Amino acid sequence: MQTHPDTRESSRWLPPPSILWGLGIAAFAVLLYISREFVVILLLSAGLAYVLNPLVKIAEGLAIKRDLAVAAIYLGLAVLLVAAWIFLSPHLTAEVNELASGSPSNTERIDQAINALQQEIIAKYPAARRWVGSPETRNERLSAFLEQQTAYLPNLLTHMVSIVLAIVLVPAFSYFLLRDGAKIGQLLINSLPPAHIETSVAVWCEIERVLGRYLRGLAINSAITGAITALGLWALGVDYPLLLGAFCGLAGAVPYVGPVLSGGAVAVVAMIQFASLAPLAKVLTLFLSIRLVDMVLIHPTTIGKSVRLHPALLMGSVIVGGNVFGLIGLIVAVPVVTSIQEIARLLLERRRYRLGARARRDEAPAQPYVC
Repeated sequence: MQTHPDTRESSRWLPPPSILWGLGIAAFAVLLYISREFVVILLLSAGLAYVLNPLVKIAEGLAIKRDLAVAAIYLGLAVLLVAAWIFLSPHLTAEVNELASGSPSNTERIDQAINALQQEIIAKYPAARRWVGSPETRNERLSAFLEQQTAYLPNLLTHMVSIVLAIVLVPAFSYFLLRDGAKIGQLLINSLPPAHIETSVAVWCEIERVLGRYLRGLAINSAITGAITALGLWALGVDYPLLLGAFCGLAGAVPYVGPVLSGGAVAVVAMIQFASLAPLAKVLTLFLSIRLVDMVLIHPTTIGKSVRLHPALLMGSVIVGGNVFGLIGLIVAVPVVTSIQEIARLLLERRRYRLGARARRDEAPAQPYVC
């Protein structure tokens, strides 16, 4: 069979397939970056759908139609949220008002607390006087730090607008994903060539298994640690226990960075309130004990080994997610990178198996993948 000269001439100027794939991936990455806010909302919606999907399956097992089951679950969640808001709203409002109208200002209160702690340390350990800085130097550093943080206020307000938008859109998108997710998946599978259906089903089932287990475990873990922290701080008489508990629960969803931020917030509030080493040590001991219980008992029970990322890759994904997608990117970075890793692993395993089966043509055909 002879090749037409025009075909040979046109194929001569086409770049290699690797370059075409690279250009396609680069274009897709640029498109994701441009529409990153919408992508984050879709990822959060998919995460909420994964968390609620077991409830829908339980309802379907009771012979309840999926549409009715999803509507009933959302109605129940709405009732629970309204009840929680009615019960907790007065306490949260009181804490926010007290925090906002603190007199003297928070900067002065931090400075006074640090002075009291320094005097107590010097009284108990006179040798530490050489390591304690002067109040003037500390005030200069504190003022410079506050000015630097104030410069980020416009960016913080932008994040707040995105968060409010996500609060409105995520439940709506997740509702449609829960209701029509099976139809969407079936439509995508039917549009694929027959040779790729089995691998695509395997990839889809693996993503659903890994992501579902991780996101549901993360939600349970954050709720438990936040509740325990709020109860512990309330028992010790620390101010703003509900706000600090909610912040610690949400921050716990961010690996490495979250516990540091939540611990710093708890330490600052306790330092301002008590201005003494003994109560501050009790609060920090409580926080470290909760973190230890989380690492030893709660985290292995709720999340387990659903995330199998190397620590360097885990930390890198958090940093990149925060820089590209902002505050919400810190949370969605880990499940996204985990999904990409599982997809690549499964595709490579399928490729190696097919190459091995091609070399062993006398063996029986591979069994189909069962989800």
